[in-house]
Amino acid sequence: MTEREQQANAVLQEIAKDIKMKLPDNMGFALLAYEFGGNEGKEHKMMYVSNSQREDVILAMTEFIKKQLDDPTMFGKDV
Repeated sequence: MTEREQQANAVLQEIAKDIKMKLPDNMGFALLAYEFGGNEGKEHKMMYVSNSQREDVILAMTEFIKKQLDDPTMFGKDV
């Protein structure tokens, strides 16, 4: 893990603790972080933090992607 990724990971962990504390019980979340821009010869990693099992995050992300592809106006851009 690069120094930049380590910095991002530390921040993601802090944010995750705050989100978990503020959400009602029995609610899952996943927070994605990634670098803007194309590949341009560099490897860009998408990082995420969650309070859920990996399989549950995959199901939630799959549902989100399907809904976006079926009806892009379903969700707003911002919360």
